[in-house]
Amino acid sequence: MRTKMLTVCALVLCFNASTAYAQEKQETIKQETISTRLGPLTLDHGLPTPETRQKLYDELDFQRGVQGVLWAEPAINNALFLKAMHSAGVPNLGAMVYDVRMQPGQETLTPNQSVVYLYDYINLKETGPVVHILPPGPINAGLFDAWMRAVLDLGIVGLHKGNGDRIIILPPGYSGVVPEGYLIARPKTWRIFSITRITVKEGMTAAQAVELFRKIQTYRLADASNPPTKTLVMMGDPKNGGKEFRMNRPAGIDYWRLVHEIINQETVEDRDRIMLGTLSAIGVAANKPFAPDDRMQKILVDAERVGKLMMVNEAFSPRSYPDGIVKEMYPGTNWENIQLLPSLDQEGPNSTYVTERMIGFYQANGAQFIWAPQDFPPGFGQKYMAAYKDKSGDWLKGEYQYRLHVPPKVPVKDFAALTVYDVATRALIETPQHDAEINPNLDKLKMNPDGSVDLYFGPTAPQGVESNWTQTIPGRSWFAYFRLYGPTEGFYDKSWKLPDIERSK
Repeated sequence: MRTKMLTVCALVLCFNASTAYAQEKQETIKQETISTRLGPLTLDHGLPTPETRQKLYDELDFQRGVQGVLWAEPAINNALFLKAMHSAGVPNLGAMVYDVRMQPGQETLTPNQSVVYLYDYINLKETGPVVHILPPGPINAGLFDAWMRAVLDLGIVGLHKGNGDRIIILPPGYSGVVPEGYLIARPKTWRIFSITRITVKEGMTAAQAVELFRKIQTYRLADASNPPTKTLVMMGDPKNGGKEFRMNRPAGIDYWRLVHEIINQETVEDRDRIMLGTLSAIGVAANKPFAPDDRMQKILVDAERVGKLMMVNEAFSPRSYPDGIVKEMYPGTNWENIQLLPSLDQEGPNSTYVTERMIGFYQANGAQFIWAPQDFPPGFGQKYMAAYKDKSGDWLKGEYQYRLHVPPKVPVKDFAALTVYDVATRALIETPQHDAEINPNLDKLKMNPDGSVDLYFGPTAPQGVESNWTQTIPGRSWFAYFRLYGPTEGFYDKSWKLPDIERSK
């Protein structure tokens, strides 16, 4: 009996102790404050207080917006590009032609001035299947979809190696009859565009290039028996009465109106469904009006601003690269490889290359399959490298003078050129000099006795070497692309090396 009583007492004491501990524990968690990067967050009985709850709602909506900015970039720049084409007077199935070398004031992203360009605009939602015919000739062309994905390479880099192409472009989901005798392009989006270029060098003038462009046909398959004449809009030189071309990137709420427009105009792909759900939660959704209240407008404006700054930071200071991609073109220099996408469909073995496509298409309008970061037979393809910083690791700034020493015998079969761009627009720098590129094939440069050449950059021309100078703008940063068309062995084995751009003292 005594043993039984002792056991009962022990259980009672244990229960009382447990109850006391539980009450004490409960007292300690009625309200607590947690330190976070958002500041102090207060919980009441383990749940957010009204003030903390609103802070968390606002932050979650802000983060949704920022991630939406990073996700949408390729489609944003494509939409701006097509809108600018429309503003220039280019209709569906028409094209704009830079009948002289592209000039400052024509804001396509990172073009070069060594070629004559033609850009097609095609909206398959309005046309159904489209026939696109390229004549034989030295044409380098590609088709791209609304996300800047390569669809098909054409001309000298395509299947028929410049002997002419007959293509039929099929709308997404098309299941009708496909006529024989065509290369087949199957874009995943309704809106597509082309980048078609001809190198202007000895034996091919700009006027001759335009005449070759006039032979390109683009028409509805339904009109194949009697194709209409294609509309070509000649852009000319803005300095001499030609057309300007401004992409006019929107900010704030206008940016989100454009995102909403894209979502409602384009196809939905499985890879994007989670992000579309994320954006829907902040009012940017398909088949619903975009009508943010005052609270959401403030959040979206801030998300666009911060998201763009994050994107700029990544674009000009990339941190990580997919397997097999090398950042430094030459170890120890600031020349960077800009070809970060291992695959031009933007898909990796386990995920979509969201960061890499964001970086690439913040700076460029489309990239052909031939642009992939792989080694091609010497003398074929194209390689680009970028300099955002000088030898000291500082940004290239328009108020300073710089020099680049280009060693002799640049390893190219076709041509090499250096182009200067404005950081803000990623377009040809606009200065009173009205020239943004140096190409030895097109410009008469002052050469050194050993065949090397010194190039100069700054607000004023160095005396005696004005021909080798590109003007920059004080107060604005700039960057340079060095392009090699048809790179040869010296590029691949690094026996030829481009040194850094150096600030003059």
